[in-house]
Amino acid sequence: TAGGAMAALLCRKYGHAMMRALPVSLRQCIAPLLTRLRLLPELVKEPSQALEPYMQAFDASHHHEPFITFYSINADKSLASTTLSRGEFWTLAQRAARVLRDAGLRFGDCQTHYFSDNTLGDVVFRLAAVMAGTVPVTINWQADTPERVLHKVTVTGSKLVLMDKDTPKDVLQLIAKEAPHVLLFDVASLSEHAPLPPAEFCRDLALTPDATRIVIFTSGTTGNPKGVELSYSSYACNRATFESFLQAGDDKSLVPVVVNPLHHTNSTALVDWAMRKPGTHLHLVQRYSTQYWALLARAGTGLAVGATVSDEAMVDAIRARKQVIVAPLVSRHFDFLDGLITGGGLPLDAGVLKAALSGTILLLGSAPVGPTTVDRLQRHCGRLPTVRFGSTETCLQVMGTPLYLSESERLDAFKAGWDHVFGGQPQTGYYIGRPHPPYTECKIVKSTERGQAGYMVECAEGEPGQLVTRGGNIMKGYVANPEATAKAIHDGGWYVNLGDVAFWLKNGKDGGRDFYWLSRDSALLIRGGANYSYEQINTELAAFVARQYGLPEEAVAVAVVGLRITSEHEDECCVTIELNTPEAKAKSAEIESTFLKHAKKGVSKGAKPDRVRVAPLPRNFKGAVLVPDLKKVWAELAK
Repeated sequence: TAGGAMAALLCRKYGHAMMRALPVSLRQCIAPLLTRLRLLPELVKEPSQALEPYMQAFDASHHHEPFITFYSINADKSLASTTLSRGEFWTLAQRAARVLRDAGLRFGDCQTHYFSDNTLGDVVFRLAAVMAGTVPVTINWQADTPERVLHKVTVTGSKLVLMDKDTPKDVLQLIAKEAPHVLLFDVASLSEHAPLPPAEFCRDLALTPDATRIVIFTSGTTGNPKGVELSYSSYACNRATFESFLQAGDDKSLVPVVVNPLHHTNSTALVDWAMRKPGTHLHLVQRYSTQYWALLARAGTGLAVGATVSDEAMVDAIRARKQVIVAPLVSRHFDFLDGLITGGGLPLDAGVLKAALSGTILLLGSAPVGPTTVDRLQRHCGRLPTVRFGSTETCLQVMGTPLYLSESERLDAFKAGWDHVFGGQPQTGYYIGRPHPPYTECKIVKSTERGQAGYMVECAEGEPGQLVTRGGNIMKGYVANPEATAKAIHDGGWYVNLGDVAFWLKNGKDGGRDFYWLSRDSALLIRGGANYSYEQINTELAAFVARQYGLPEEAVAVAVVGLRITSEHEDECCVTIELNTPEAKAKSAEIESTFLKHAKKGVSKGAKPDRVRVAPLPRNFKGAVLVPDLKKVWAELAK
C-alpha cells in the first residue's frame, strides 16, 4: 500500500511517462488506488503504447484509403471481391469490439476464432481485440479434431467462440455441452451491433507492449498442442524485422497478398503488420484456387479481378507499380503453378504472370526450398524465392535470404548448401538466409540439453548442430505451462525448441554467415507448407482403421513417419499398421490392399496416407515407438 501511494504521488507529477516506466505487476496493483484518488481517468485517457500503432494506421486522415480487398470463391470457381476503406474497416472493428464487450470480455480475456476458411470477420475481430484488450485464440480448421478444439477453448479460458456459417455444427454442439458458459457468435450478424466509441476502448494499465496479443497453438508433437502467447512487442519486432528484411520501410507502400490460412503464424504475422503499417492495402483470399495467380498478377495495379484488360495493358499496369508486393507462399504452390503452366490450366497468359511475379517478393517458408523449386521460380517467375524461416514461438520471422545480396550471389549461396560435405559425408543443406540484427540473433550449438557436454557450445563452420535463436520476437511462453516454457527458453533469452538441425557457412562474397537447414528432430510431417504431428495422425488413422474394418480400437496401433521420397519439400505419409488380435490379423491382407483407397476419402487432409505396410512396430522397453528405426525401415523400402 505504501509503495502504491508513493507511485500514485509520482504519477500525479509525472503522468503517463511515469506509469509506463512502472512494472506491469505494480501498475495492476496500484490501479484501484489511482481510481480512488481520481487519478486513473487522467492517466489513461490517451491510448496505450500497445494500441497506439493501430490507431495511427487507422487515423481519420487515412479513412478514405483502401485497406483490405477480400476474395471469396463462387460456386463456379470464379472470384468475387469486396474492398473496404480504412474507415469502413475501422467501423466494423468497433462493432466487433462492442460484441466482445457485450459478451462480458474484459482486458486479458480470450475469444476463440473458429472459422471454416479465411474470412473478413476473422481479421475484423483481430483488430477489435486491440480495441477491447482481449486475446484472439486460433483454431486450425484444417486439422483440429473436435477434442482439440475443445481443449483450446478450455485451456485458454475463452469466454466466446466466433464462427461462420460453415463452422462444423457437431463441434459447436460439443462446446455447448462441455463448456456451457462459453458464448457462440456468428460473425454474419455483426452489422446489427453498434460501434464501440473510442472513449470506451480498453485503457487498462496493463495493456502494455508486453501484454498478450494472440494465442496460436503448436502442432502438438506429443499430447495436446501447446498455446503460444505472443505479445504486442513481439509483433512490433516482427514489423520492424520485415520492413528491414524486405526493404519495405516507412517510405514504401505495402501490398501483402495472403492466401495461407489465418490460423497459421505466417498469415497472422502478415495481417498484423498490415494493420500496423499506414498505407498498406491487404489482399486476403478465402483459400487457394487456380484463380489465385490471376489476382496476384493484378495486386497493386488498381485493375479489378474479372475486368477485361488486354495483356499489353496488364503488363503496362504491372510495370507502373510502385508498392512492395509481398506474397507469402510455400513450395507446394509452385508445384501447382508448374502443373498449371505445363497442363494449360493457367487462368492468364504465362508472360503476363511472369512480368507480375518478377516484381513480387515471393516469400517462401514452412518447407525446404531446394533446386527444383528454385529452378521453377527462375523459369516461371523470373526471380529467386525470398526464403523466410521461423516458427510459431518466434512470431514467424527468425532469418531470411538477404535482398541486399544480388540474385547471382544468393543463387551461389543456395548451391553452397546443396553441395555441402562435412566429415567426408554429403550433408545437403537448404539455404534459410541470415538473422536480422538488431531484431533477431541465431547460432548453431552442439547441444541444447542443460548439463550435457557441449551445452550451448557453438559448432564449427559446416558442422551440423541445433539451431537456437533469441530476440524481441520470442514468445512470452506457453499457456498454463511454465514447465514447457522453462524448457524452451534458456538463460540469456535463447529459444532452444525449434527442433531443427542446421549448419552455417561463411559467404564467399561478403564474409557473412549463411545458415542452412538440414533436418528436424521433432515428430512433424510437412505437407502443403503445414506441420502435422505424428501423434495427431496416428490417432486419427487408428480410429479410421478400427471403424472401416469393424475392429475394436485396442486391436489396432498406427505409427506414421514423414519422408521426402518423390519431392524435395513435401513429406510422404508412410503408415505402419500393427494388428494385435487374431481377429485383426485375419484381415491383414484386406487392410494392406484397400487401406489407401478408403483412407484417401475418409480422413482429414493432413492425415491422408501415401504408403502403407502391416507389420509389428519397433518399440523400446517402455512401449514407445522407435521413430528413427521406423524411418530407416521406410527409407529402405523406398529405395
